[in-house]
Amino acid sequence: MTLHSVQASALAVSCCPTFDHLVHLLEWNPIFESTGKKPQCPVCYQLACFLPHYGTRGADSMQAAHKLGIGFGTVFLYCKCVVHALQELGLDVVTWGNEDHLQQVAMHVMGWSGIPDCIGMLDRSLVHLTEMPECNGFSFICRNKYPAINIQAIVNHEAQFTGIELGWPRSVSDVTMWKKSHI
Repeated sequence: MTLHSVQASALAVSCCPTFDHLVHLLEWNPIFESTGKKPQCPVCYQLACFLPHYGTRGADSMQAAHKLGIGFGTVFLYCKCVVHALQELGLDVVTWGNEDHLQQVAMHVMGWSGIPDCIGMLDRSLVHLTEMPECNGFSFICRNKYPAINIQAIVNHEAQFTGIELGWPRSVSDVTMWKKSHI
């Protein structure tokens, strides 16, 4: 598959309203602005690289590079940019709500569990990576000896996400991840 056929595939995928909406939300992020002489690839192509790389079980960077006709390092670059933009976008999309909503959540959780002033439930999970990242790869190795990243999510009483942290190496403790989160 050549870059031209990838561009055609990305254009076909961009017919999907959800993909278009996500591209529109992400393209305003300054991480997609070129800082050098060479222009960056459009956001739709970077997102088209990110989605199969992270969304396909067993996919690795070499497969993505081969299928898309781009360099191996470019896959990491595109994915890094998209993850960064998604994390920043998440701060606007995933919110705690206003004071009235927080009081409502706290009352509901108190009635259900007896825990006062609780405004959410937190859980952490690991996402198994198919290969160890080239940069600081050993920091991603978990106690079960495979590379993984941490995802930490908070939900309210209605199972709506109110906080998300992702992309931290497994070697980072839960407490550190919590302290460094946007919450």
